[in-house]
Amino acid sequence: MTRSLIDRQSELPRSIPLFRYAPDRVRFSWRDWDPALVRSADDVPQYLILGDLDPSTFERSAAGWSACWQGTEDDTHFDVAYKAETQRWEIRQTWCGLDGGFSVYPARMPLDKVIGQALYTQFPSNWDREAKAQLESAYQITVVEQPENAYSFCGIPDGAFRTIVFPLAVGNLRPVRQWIQDVVDESPLAYPITVEAKLVFQALNYLEGKAPEWTSQETVAFNQSVVETGLVPHGFPVREEANDGSAAWTLRREIYFLFIGLPFAGLTDFLSRMASVNGPIRTAADPDFRFELRPIVIPAAFEVQTDSLALWDKARTTRSFLKFAPAEGTKDVPKVEDVVAAERLAPSTLAKAEAISSDVVTAIEQIFQRVTNGGGA
Repeated sequence: MTRSLIDRQSELPRSIPLFRYAPDRVRFSWRDWDPALVRSADDVPQYLILGDLDPSTFERSAAGWSACWQGTEDDTHFDVAYKAETQRWEIRQTWCGLDGGFSVYPARMPLDKVIGQALYTQFPSNWDREAKAQLESAYQITVVEQPENAYSFCGIPDGAFRTIVFPLAVGNLRPVRQWIQDVVDESPLAYPITVEAKLVFQALNYLEGKAPEWTSQETVAFNQSVVETGLVPHGFPVREEANDGSAAWTLRREIYFLFIGLPFAGLTDFLSRMASVNGPIRTAADPDFRFELRPIVIPAAFEVQTDSLALWDKARTTRSFLKFAPAEGTKDVPKVEDVVAAERLAPSTLAKAEAISSDVVTAIEQIFQRVTNGGGA
């Protein structure tokens, strides 16, 4: 690869905001809310943690009130009881029939603070394990559980968040954005989502003799990478030998990954809406999708708490190593004003990435055409 191509590709934007959606909800002020003044189902949040309020579950008496918020999965609900006589909260949550814990807190602590600062300091580990088992059996996908002692991001009223990530060629960023827009337009979601493309370093180790034969053919693997990224890799695959005598062909590249942020409560619903036979999100029954291109579900903000992630396919023929690049050279979560500014510039940022990709791919095609025609590089 020539220096001019390296320089051109180095101008790529590190991140590109693509889409943001927030459901149309009844406005609710936590600041002004007094649970002692609740008289009907209209006086409580219409959405909370796992789903929409089921008005039929609301009950009120001199002893207080109780209500249930229903999730999209069977036997999934968030239950809150306000005990006026003893001035306490009683909270129980269930996902897919799994108990997420029963908690009692003094009512002097506002409910939103109870949920965000006490109840969700640690995500229920049994939910994580079951979600991993369910999703990995239903989809061609890898689920990364919440690491121990890692920060669990919880939003009010939407609860814990997760991020679906998968690689895309630059030329597919715009069509996939439109695809997500169409899915939302067809049937509005009950939960918010954000979609952003981030440039991620990926090192692929293809085990010699186990991975597909084409992965050890330098030119084929190089060209395949250009096609599936819209960018040029760091070089041709390199054969690397381990101490035990085994060898792997390693390809290093930068590639845009789509980061779709959404609440845990919307994860199964969103995946079911997005799954398609030939798309990036496929069911287990769909045509096999190469491991290194498959989606990964990670806890929210995982990429700013962890420098890298390494995954193997089940047959251990291919290892994918991802190196996350902190925004603007820091590991801080971007400020609101930075997010607003980035979204305002998103159309030009996407156009810039597309222009660079087009230039790079065209240059690579010309180089290989000259070589093929015997003109040399």
